[in-house]
Amino acid sequence: MNRFFLAGLLVLGLVSAESCKKLLPDDRNAIDPAATYLTTNFSPILGRNYIARGAFSFGESTLPMEFEVLNLRRFNGEPAPELTQDIYPVTVWKTTGAGAYTGFEKSIAEIEAKRTIENHRILEVRKSSGDIVVWGDVNSSKLITRPDSGYVFDVKVSNSGATRYFYNLRFMPYKPVPHDPHNYNLNTGMASSPALTSGTSGISLTNFVRSRDNVSMSVGEVDVYFNKLTGGSGNSLTFKFLDSSYSPINPKLFNQTKWDKLVHGFDMKLTDTEVKYTVAYPIPLVQIPTTYTNSAGNRANVQFSYYRLGPGGFGVTATLGFNFAIYQKGDWEIAFHFKNTSPKFTND
Repeated sequence: MNRFFLAGLLVLGLVSAESCKKLLPDDRNAIDPAATYLTTNFSPILGRNYIARGAFSFGESTLPMEFEVLNLRRFNGEPAPELTQDIYPVTVWKTTGAGAYTGFEKSIAEIEAKRTIENHRILEVRKSSGDIVVWGDVNSSKLITRPDSGYVFDVKVSNSGATRYFYNLRFMPYKPVPHDPHNYNLNTGMASSPALTSGTSGISLTNFVRSRDNVSMSVGEVDVYFNKLTGGSGNSLTFKFLDSSYSPINPKLFNQTKWDKLVHGFDMKLTDTEVKYTVAYPIPLVQIPTTYTNSAGNRANVQFSYYRLGPGGFGVTATLGFNFAIYQKGDWEIAFHFKNTSPKFTND
């Protein structure tokens, strides 16, 4: 009898456990308590696309999840219509059709065929990942920027079984900077000087000597100017070289330069005063390594070289290297000013 009684209790227990299990909520459709934003402060430089990839840690949450920005407001609590209402046309790369950008495109038309126009607000959250996105090619003049306290927003996160809110994330953008390297004060948006000098220029020199005294030339003797020209189509990039009196140095003296592979540009025009390309902006177009970029793919890489005979009759190749990015569409000119004396181009 005891055996039958115990067996009955066991069966009853199993049935009861199964019944309770069916009554409990499905814990697979949950948001992990440890899921969170890894950073709650976002301070991009305006005027360039910004994506905080991987900003949200999902933990063991059930996927898919959906994200939504809520209560986007100024830090003092006032509404922020410049972020919640204003919508801008922005250029985005297509994910289907013409294919992805590779760096091997043969014309501006081929590049533009891979892009399209979409309408977006300046600040958004990606619906399925929680990445914070700030669009660059928009008019950001209305935005409150540092050193002001900026904006505050909340994010709603949900899946099929749960919803959570993350409160008081900060958006504190810096004023736009049109190019890198730069010498701008990010709080004021003002440049400290017309040119990038040795501390900010980022150029490199190899085997350069001064024509005046045959002494090795240092990077401190070369200033770099970014000039945005007016009256053009807004799709050009020009390189110039200037001597100590700001007179043009013939770029053809850089006789080992691969002009056709210098930048991802077209319709190259090489004259006695400059070299000019038709280009698409920004530069680089995409942050992937190509023939025209550094190894990280986040800067265009140009190399201006020339050959001459050095001491003892040995040939040397002198090279000026420069890594840069331009985020603002326009007719840009980059000028290298040899402020003390010109390089020595002739044979020793």
